[in-house]
Amino acid sequence: MSGGGKVVALTGASGYIASWLVKLLLQRGYTVKASVRDPNDPKKTEHLLALDGAKERLHLFKANLLEEGAFDSVVDGCDGVFHAASPVTLSPSDPQGTLNVLKSCAKVPSLKRVVVTSSMATVSFNGKPLTPEVVVDETWYSDPVFCKNSKFWYMLSKTLAEEAAWKFAKENGIDLVTINPGLVIGPLIQPTLNLTVEIFLNETNGAQTFPNSVYRYVDVRDVALTHIQAFEVPSASGRHCLVAQVVHISESLDILRQLYPSWSLPEKCEDDKPPIPKYQVSKEKAKSLGVNFTPLEVTLRDTVESLKEKERRTMSGAGKVVCVTGASGFVASWLVKLLLEHGYTVKATVRNPNDQNKTEHLLSLDGAKERLHLFKANLLEEGSFDSVVDGCDGVFHTASPVTLSDANPQADLIEPAVKGTLNVLRSSTRVSTVKRVVITSSMASILWTGKPVTQDVIADETWFSDPVFCEKSNFWYILSKTLAEEAAWRFAKENGIDLVTLHPGFVLGPLLQPTLHATGEVFLNDIINGVQMSFFVGFVDVRDVAFAHVQAFEVASASGRYCLVGHDVNCVESVKILRQIYPSLSIPRTCEEDKPELKLCFKTNKDNAKSLGINFTPLEVSLRDTTESLREKGFLNF
Repeated sequence: MSGGGKVVALTGASGYIASWLVKLLLQRGYTVKASVRDPNDPKKTEHLLALDGAKERLHLFKANLLEEGAFDSVVDGCDGVFHAASPVTLSPSDPQGTLNVLKSCAKVPSLKRVVVTSSMATVSFNGKPLTPEVVVDETWYSDPVFCKNSKFWYMLSKTLAEEAAWKFAKENGIDLVTINPGLVIGPLIQPTLNLTVEIFLNETNGAQTFPNSVYRYVDVRDVALTHIQAFEVPSASGRHCLVAQVVHISESLDILRQLYPSWSLPEKCEDDKPPIPKYQVSKEKAKSLGVNFTPLEVTLRDTVESLKEKERRTMSGAGKVVCVTGASGFVASWLVKLLLEHGYTVKATVRNPNDQNKTEHLLSLDGAKERLHLFKANLLEEGSFDSVVDGCDGVFHTASPVTLSDANPQADLIEPAVKGTLNVLRSSTRVSTVKRVVITSSMASILWTGKPVTQDVIADETWFSDPVFCEKSNFWYILSKTLAEEAAWRFAKENGIDLVTLHPGFVLGPLLQPTLHATGEVFLNDIINGVQMSFFVGFVDVRDVAFAHVQAFEVASASGRYCLVGHDVNCVESVKILRQIYPSLSIPRTCEEDKPELKLCFKTNKDNAKSLGINFTPLEVSLRDTTESLREKGFLNF
């Protein structure tokens, strides 16, 4: 909560970058006074009002860029201002909006700094040749005359706005910082398509040829974070170029082909000229703010997945009703979120619907007010799920105790896992409308066979953990998952239930719920704090697991078991990645690479998961998002 007690203003809050900036500011505890054109337009505001912390600390204002004094009430009492509002079109625009915001800022003595969203458009359009040995940096300025003669109207408008901002700031003693991003892509928070992502979409989706162009890509999340760092870091000053990578569009298409082999992407350039040469953009000032740029392949993937998600929100689940057991859990919370986004009506079970720690995060999800219904149910009580399952098209059974303690394994783990699964299945047999049951199992029910594993071994869905071996080894959690799955398959076959089981490995990723879950606890204790890091882990992102559940229900051909492991790595590798992302994070070096147990890096079959359309999230993204989420929730401080 670096922003706790601080108030900031943000202009153009419904925009692409600004929406992410609002999200990050709220996560850091800031109170945000945000201007939008029309606070009553749900397409422009609904996604903002749904953000965590918005109810308490987001205040929307109507303001007109071209009206002097329109921002006085927005800026009043603020510690800082982020000016992101600017038309992103290819036609010329007036810099008066920027000056109107700065004039309002000049009237507020409490204001410490103004951060303006500018663009690389103000940096490199000056007629100078751009060749591989050239390094563009903050000392470069676009030439208004060159832009005008070339009819580069957007570049001209941004250049004039930044020139006017610096002139006014110097004359009025305003501490100004400008952020100059390149072509911004990445996941969308807002429901509408913005121009830069539209450019990306047009040149990749169904196009026959690609332009002979070089793009300066940067991830929207990095841009939003840089704005905050530019405000919080006292030494920040001047301009900041933000470009993660300069690539020819053919290179970005090659990455997309690797990520999405089945996609039909343009293979021929629209002209026969040699490829336009790439050049370099300095990252030094961005790095001085602590910005570690997201890899391009991650940004491209997340952009595509976000666009696919927006398309999926055409409501594949509209009119359908499903049940989710154990809905307040880590995986289940994400599953509920995705199901609501897909248009499903969700009947969800929790132990206590009146416990806000278990339900508030669910009730605040988009669509929850209209289509989420909470029920109290007991895993050990037969018939407890009858009313929940009644009228459902499908059932997702995720409820199962996840604990590594062995005080009373039969009562605490095995009985709830086995009896609970059978009770849910019995309720499902009584409802003729149920088409399929999807059960959240675990790699625990696959890997513990007692057989030796080596680096050339590939674990797959034909493997089954041995209950005798698990019991002798006191692997009680593993035994509970194994016995529960065995019982489920036996019951399903005897009663004609269309059953699919999903087997995630060690589940990472951001938390929706406010409480710490078992794998999050292990991540903190064993990896971050280094209590016991001598183990091999198959990691998977919680968002991929939730999506796999939805796919397992929706894909008609889905059947049997599915291993869900995105990355087969040991703890040493994961710690190395974390140290690269967070150099300041103190992780104890208690994990020696020569320990024999760390060399048991067998592989896990991913073909079945891919048949469901799962493209696993890169491990560095999962590790980063897990760490950031734990920090935001107050479980990790650094």
